[in-house]
Amino acid sequence: MTRPGGEEAERALARLHALVQRTRVAGWRGLTDEELELFPRLYRRASTLVAELETAGQDEARLRARRALLLEAHTLYRSRSGGARELLRAFGRLYLVEVPRTVRAEWKLVASSAALMYGLAVLSAWLVHSDLELAFSLCSPDMIGKEIGQLVAGAEKGESFRGNFTFGLGESPMTAGWIMAHNMLVGLLFFAAALVPPLFVMLLALNGLMLGSYTAVAMHWGQGWEISSILWCHGTLEIQAILLAGAGGLVLVRGWVAPGSWTRRHAMALESGRALRLLAPVFPMLFLAGTIEAFVSPHAGLQVRLAVAGLSLVVMLLWFGFGGRGSDD
Repeated sequence: MTRPGGEEAERALARLHALVQRTRVAGWRGLTDEELELFPRLYRRASTLVAELETAGQDEARLRARRALLLEAHTLYRSRSGGARELLRAFGRLYLVEVPRTVRAEWKLVASSAALMYGLAVLSAWLVHSDLELAFSLCSPDMIGKEIGQLVAGAEKGESFRGNFTFGLGESPMTAGWIMAHNMLVGLLFFAAALVPPLFVMLLALNGLMLGSYTAVAMHWGQGWEISSILWCHGTLEIQAILLAGAGGLVLVRGWVAPGSWTRRHAMALESGRALRLLAPVFPMLFLAGTIEAFVSPHAGLQVRLAVAGLSLVVMLLWFGFGGRGSDD
């Protein structure tokens, strides 16, 4: 056991004192993410040191100083974790500051995943647009066969192609619940798959090929814009959410494989925080995407669908691109 007056104890108390002083001046926003994680550990360490010094029964002056520091740290720590207002403030900071900062910091992982999926989507769309038969090789034959059957039936009736989005408005509430549950599972699947990177790459490739092939098949019947506006009305949020989920899994893999100068345990602790901040927006985004998919995508007109897709994209760019920028950046 480290003795009460040891060098390690003095370093821990000095660090805690410095964090307490900065927090009093600048508030919790004045601390970095690593310092926010460190504060409770130093607080618990100070509690132990005070108890040890009380047990030792000596050096009353040092004991009083440590008690004063512990009391001040306790007051600050309690103010941070107590009350509904503080909880709302913490959520606000998480989503408006920490999440966009983390997304920007991990942009390479997110962009690489998006480039693979969308690149293969564009490639498969070009190939299938040139040769319809390729769709059966690049995508599920059953799905392509069903899509062609729907396109042929719709053409005979003079109806626009809507894929599987043929349910009525009265069915939308129940359908929304099913879609949201399905989307949440897909988000978890992408996160879990990213823990095994080759599996994640395969999952991205399959989804990219499916997206491109499905759209290109519809283009052969002149329905490409119609089905694209339906898919992207909700897919603008949905696809980006699952890419963020995958990036969260990749961050954990990076902490294990390449801890750098940290111990693997400490690296995983740090990367876990980043992974959680990447996952934080995933489920709210999927919830909103599910709502749009059930109530807007199947029932709104082309212009409304395009407007919702465009607005979703603009909001995401503003959120992830500019959120958290400020004086404490």
